Amino acid sequence: MHLLLNNLTDKELLLRIKKFQDREAAGVLLDRYSHLLVAVSLPRLTSEKTAEIALPELTKQLYTRVQTAFGKLNESVYALVQSYFGKGTSVPVFYPNQALYRLETRIEHAGNNPIAKEALMTHLEKALTKLNAEDLQLITQFYLEQQSFSDIAKKQNISKDKVRHTLKGVKKKLATHLMDQAYE
Repeated sequence: MHLLLNNLTDKELLLRIKKFQDREAAGVLLDRYSHLLVAVSLPRLTSEKTAEIALPELTKQLYTRVQTAFGKLNESVYALVQSYFGKGTSVPVFYPNQALYRLETRIEHAGNNPIAKEALMTHLEKALTKLNAEDLQLITQFYLEQQSFSDIAKKQNISKDKVRHTLKGVKKKLATHLMDQAYE
């Protein structure tokens, strides 16, 4: 059974854990992410929090987190280690933004489903109309016309870093508009 579970994706394993309380599926996930747990923990070990104390405690907390986790488990592992070594041994529960997770799932499904793809395109077009003309022009130049940062910087007489930072800001605005539509 362990070999069969090794072939499943993280999402499928998390689903098995939630639906059937499958401890073996949880073991497979712990096996997959234990190397990450150790790699992130090793630089933070001190004389107070040695490997003999920290790693078993983190493994127990990771096991309880796996049973309620959704989304990307590696982010959850990293947040667990950060909070454990940051302030005492109390670890707050880390949950990524559920709306963001739903949006990511929706985008994944749109790749195979033409109806979902059309709906997503409609939402994206609505979000693009809310951007100002300069931001829309930047997105058009970079994504549709596939111009490089240096080409855009030359046309606008600004630095490449400025173009990069502006594009990051525009992508955040666009993501915010998409998230707002997800709540509507």
